[in-house]
Amino acid sequence: MENLTMLFIPAVVLLAPVLITALVLRHRRTRAQMRYQFLLKFVESGTALPASLPGEATPQQSDLRRALVLLAGGVGLSATLVSLPLNIHVDRPLADLWGLGILPVALGLGYLGHWFLSRRGGGNG
Repeated sequence: MENLTMLFIPAVVLLAPVLITALVLRHRRTRAQMRYQFLLKFVESGTALPASLPGEATPQQSDLRRALVLLAGGVGLSATLVSLPLNIHVDRPLADLWGLGILPVALGLGYLGHWFLSRRGGGNG
């Protein structure tokens, strides 16, 4: 019985993100199919498509959203690792791994810079 428990807990921990990701991807696919069916009916009715379709995110909005998510995730990861009182080994605290949050913060700053420069430049290249 103890071996079953030792296998069950890691399986649940590892499968939970996979199942969540599968559900999110399925939802997105269903939403995209419904949107394409709506657009197909719209075109078949003979009316012209508007210049900006509802539900489409512009690249600038996407870059800003990605930047904010990565910045918040990186700062949150670093803060979490610093505040946890756990030890990796006998004399090594988990707070020594705070630097893992730097990568998402750096990526977020890159996306934020791209968003700012593309907004400022007006798309001139």
